[in-house]
Amino acid sequence: MTTAERTRIAFKHGTPDRVPVHCWLGLPLIRELKPKDKSMLDMLHWWIDDPMGSIVKMQQSLGLDPMITTYSQHIGEHEIWPRMLFPRPFETDDWVETFEETGRGDGWREHAHRIWTPDGELDYSYRTEDGFGTSCHDFLLKGDEPERKLEAFRHFPSADLYDMSVLRSVVEKVGEEAWWLHHVVGPWDMAAEVRGLVDLSMDVYDRPAFVHDLMRFCTDWLKGFYRRLGEAGIHSISMNETWVGVGVAPQHFREFMKPYDAECVQAAHEAGYLVSFHNCGRATLLLEDMADTGPDAVETLTSNRSSGDVDLADAKRRIGDRVCLFGGFNEHLLHEADADAVREEVKRCLDDAMEGGGYILRSTGQIFNAKPGLIEVMCETARDLGRYR
Repeated sequence: MTTAERTRIAFKHGTPDRVPVHCWLGLPLIRELKPKDKSMLDMLHWWIDDPMGSIVKMQQSLGLDPMITTYSQHIGEHEIWPRMLFPRPFETDDWVETFEETGRGDGWREHAHRIWTPDGELDYSYRTEDGFGTSCHDFLLKGDEPERKLEAFRHFPSADLYDMSVLRSVVEKVGEEAWWLHHVVGPWDMAAEVRGLVDLSMDVYDRPAFVHDLMRFCTDWLKGFYRRLGEAGIHSISMNETWVGVGVAPQHFREFMKPYDAECVQAAHEAGYLVSFHNCGRATLLLEDMADTGPDAVETLTSNRSSGDVDLADAKRRIGDRVCLFGGFNEHLLHEADADAVREEVKRCLDDAMEGGGYILRSTGQIFNAKPGLIEVMCETARDLGRYR
């Protein structure tokens, strides 16, 4: 089977020849693996020009089923890579955005964006390292009058104005040889990006009508963007609702997030690709609710040995007949433990979740560091023990 065939079957709750093995390689690890003569920005151009000879080959050499993870804009965090993949206009009739570098040091830069709209001005700033966004200093809808600033934010350029040709060309180069998982914000995550998670969480109590207004706008905008993503021919999206995982109460999830998430999942399905609901934190109290939003898979199933609280076997019992389980492997063992511990972790994941199909072994988070050979041990063990026939 090709990588895409294997993963597609698992995503659709079937049993391929074996359990797919994917990982999310983090920037520190990629820095170690990349050619010494290339900067990180060089790497991005290389991935676009020759994905099979770069990011796909890198993963194949480790024994992984290659997975291409591209990103949509996370305002104030991921900015440069999305602009390379699908540029958007910075000036329309009612949105004029300028940005400048406001500080620089060894490997880092500070950036500030200023925006004019007919309904007011906005600004935000952030820091990048090696060209990647790492932290937002302030937010588009900051302050005590977010309702007024939301009126300005409504002029954010339409998804119809984005150019999808670069992303589409890279997808075509990869075909079925890797699984394409595009990481795109969900409505709650988008709302947190422009308001700030702390203020947004307090708004649930202090400004519930504003939260619904903001979620309505984010959802409607994202539905248009999800439709455009379908034009690129991607296999799936990871609908990022990471900030659900900080410990959101079930009643708040059901009121402020669940109905909007369900609309976005439906829009993605109508655009022709599969959906994985991404929550890389606490999720035990929300498993059924997340499955209710209609995704094909739920990730990352992070345990209490890391940043979450999910027991993989418990998740299999509760929602394993409804969605593919995507994740569960504690990647910290790859740099903290030895080969035997890695083998035991793979065996635990497979014992807990592979029976009956609908399971993909994946690290619960990004692999930032790994001892030499341990990723290969993980992959070899999964290939040996994860066969269905």
